[in-house]
Amino acid sequence: MGKKTKYQIAALIRRLIMPIKKKGTNKRLIVAIVLVAILAVAAAAIVLTYQKSPSSPSKSKLVGVQVGDTFTYSIKGDCSNPVPSTDYPGFYQLNETQYYKVTVTGIEGSSVTLKTDWVFINGTDIQQQQTIDLTNGMMTDQNGFWGLYPAHLKTYDLIYPVNNTVPINATTTLPYNSGNRESAYYHVSTTQYYSKDPTQSTQRTLYDEVWIDQQTGMLTIFHEIQEYNNPQLELEVIYALTSTNVWNV
Repeated sequence: MGKKTKYQIAALIRRLIMPIKKKGTNKRLIVAIVLVAILAVAAAAIVLTYQKSPSSPSKSKLVGVQVGDTFTYSIKGDCSNPVPSTDYPGFYQLNETQYYKVTVTGIEGSSVTLKTDWVFINGTDIQQQQTIDLTNGMMTDQNGFWGLYPAHLKTYDLIYPVNNTVPINATTTLPYNSGNRESAYYHVSTTQYYSKDPTQSTQRTLYDEVWIDQQTGMLTIFHEIQEYNNPQLELEVIYALTSTNVWNV
């Protein structure tokens, strides 16, 4: 995928409709636990790197979910080359994930508490709890689920109204079995240097695309490309909403 097409909406939707093609028979994909940390790093980069404090809208208008709402995701991953296990300790196949489920368990003002269940095909699972303040995106667990945003985001709105400068790039409608739903979209890229390389010649660049249901503020699609330059390696991760009790996916 070329740089110019990474953020084209139509291309992304086509990719999500079709399964990711394997590029070899012995590909190793990102480990679930480490992936959570990677996604948290991306979220932290979005939330904490920028400093701006516009006036805050009413907190009651920020929360679009309700206690008891559930959102279940599929997770797919792929890589351009086999990932050396010595360089990426603890990595294993993302495609062993059976499902990833997020349940809203509490709401207090602008803060929403979530319970997550990461269930694998072999029956094991990872459970976590996360609270997100929708005014600024601050989380109680930096390694937990981060994909909840204020409701009713529009083009040029900041993804969080306080201490953030990442804007919504576009809004559109996405088709579901229960009908079209309004959706917001943004993308962001960051480059990180490997701390153990004093020459700073080893780096990782992240290209993140995020789709958000406008009514609930919940993540519906997360697409990330990770490019490493030493050695050259490209990793891809896609989270896609597969079911929810709020609408018919």
